Amino acid sequence: MAETRSSRDVTRSLHPVVVILAALAVILAFDMLDGTSFFKDIDDELRLLQLRHLLETGGWYDPSLPMIRMPEVYLSPWSRLIDLPYVVIATALSPVFGMELALHVATLVWPPLMLLAVGWLAVEFARAVTPSEELSTLSWLLVGLLLIVAAGEFAPGRIDHHNMQIVLMMLILLGLVTDRRHGGLMIGTGATLSLVIGLECLPFVALALALVAIGFILDVDRSRRILADTGLSMVLVSILAGLLFLGPHGMLATACDAYSAPFITAISGYGACFWLSARFMPARSSWWGRLMVLSLGGAFVTGVLAYLYPLCLAGPYHMIDAVSRLYWFDRILQENNVLAFRQEGMTGLQMLAFLLVMSIIAFFACPIWRAESRGSFRHWAAFLFATSTIVTTIVLIRYVRFPVALMPLYLPLALAVLAAPGASGVRRSLAVLPVLVGMLLIGALYLFIPVEPPRQDSVWLMSADDCRGEDFTELQALPPGRIMAPTGLGLALASHVPDGVSVAAIPFHRASPGIRRSFTVFAMADDAQRKALLDGYDYVAVCHAPFELPPQEAPFYAALVNDRGWPGLVPLPVEGEGRLRLFRIDHDRMM
Repeated sequence: MAETRSSRDVTRSLHPVVVILAALAVILAFDMLDGTSFFKDIDDELRLLQLRHLLETGGWYDPSLPMIRMPEVYLSPWSRLIDLPYVVIATALSPVFGMELALHVATLVWPPLMLLAVGWLAVEFARAVTPSEELSTLSWLLVGLLLIVAAGEFAPGRIDHHNMQIVLMMLILLGLVTDRRHGGLMIGTGATLSLVIGLECLPFVALALALVAIGFILDVDRSRRILADTGLSMVLVSILAGLLFLGPHGMLATACDAYSAPFITAISGYGACFWLSARFMPARSSWWGRLMVLSLGGAFVTGVLAYLYPLCLAGPYHMIDAVSRLYWFDRILQENNVLAFRQEGMTGLQMLAFLLVMSIIAFFACPIWRAESRGSFRHWAAFLFATSTIVTTIVLIRYVRFPVALMPLYLPLALAVLAAPGASGVRRSLAVLPVLVGMLLIGALYLFIPVEPPRQDSVWLMSADDCRGEDFTELQALPPGRIMAPTGLGLALASHVPDGVSVAAIPFHRASPGIRRSFTVFAMADDAQRKALLDGYDYVAVCHAPFELPPQEAPFYAALVNDRGWPGLVPLPVEGEGRLRLFRIDHDRMM
């Protein structure tokens, strides 16, 4: 009898997961029709460069990428946790395919495999918040189809860390709402591993931990167990992850933009505060007493952090200087608020419409509509966590991948609320209200904010043109030296240079010293400053532009990309009619 029930449970679990995965597979198939994903970007290229260097050198605890010098060697802030599955798969396949092909296979296989976790978490969460009689094959199919934008993060070749961050955010969401005994372990593990990967989800992690603390203060059912499990898992996972992915030396280093000593101290400190409060706070203590204990413990940990790591009070981007911010950072779409979608044409309109759909789902998934969830703290906690991703996206576009991944999980509940037999006509008529309000807001956005002409000037070209399609074979003949190139070309060069050759800048925040030098050389008209900066370099590289650039914008850059040359730069021979232009610097003649 036990085996029969177990088999029935497995069948019940697999069916909706298969439906969701089938929908996601169709979406990915359409995305990959041209052989690459629409969502693939420079993050994937840098991750691939990091993986290749790791497999060549074996330096698991060494984050340096010597092909990038600013002039200091670039130290990657990206976690080995993301590198791990690719390294394991590539190493396992290398005896058969060779390391290069094995790594390529790993980058194609692992991202879609993570959709298994997405499907399982989606099903478990929907079952936790939606009446079982309201769940059907159609509802699972709709969930899968509505994950269309999030699915792109799991396309073959999409090896950036955002897909794993999405999985961990789903794990935290499930931990907040589940009535199972391991909810706290899900929250603590998901929160800690998210910060091990990167700081992007720090606002959501902070909110999740605050909700766990509030539950304990209000003495919600099982809140003591959840607080203890969350705290214990934070302490254990933070230390274990440090040992596995940083090593003892890396655990003691201070980096305000990546997992290191400040964040190990913070996670283990707040985790210990959680566990000690849950373990030793008397069961009959008042809410005021619980609040004071957690507040004092949290204040103590915060004070220690501020004292030990004062540099981190300036935030993770403290190294970005004024020049890099003006010419590069402020022009990045994801670093702006949602109003920037107005300037992105049809793509921007589609994203605004999709965010409107997510907001409508949130409106009808609100626990207030159902008596079963109206007084449930865990339902409110999960709802606040999920909807916070919409709010953060409005403030900063970089968070858009999270509401499009979390809010579709609420679709079966939203449909159940609308179709509930006891739902009044007033409630059903309210379905039109958020649609109308959202359409009016989007319409007002397009009516009152004028379209700005795209800033496709010389500075834009410096960041955008990477000589796409070139094979860069000319680089292999270069003697050791340092290349000054526009930021958009830097990563492509770094991926092809031989040992001993390095580039000055890539478009990532830790490369800000090199970015500043690059834009000072190419975008500014100060010949003396340019000559002084180029003293430390041996080569200059640009991409030929098949159109005329106005020389008044950036005289040095325009002269090079339009093949007019520059005193002190000696052209190096290139094969064929490619767009890559290489120059050797004659420092004595350099203007």
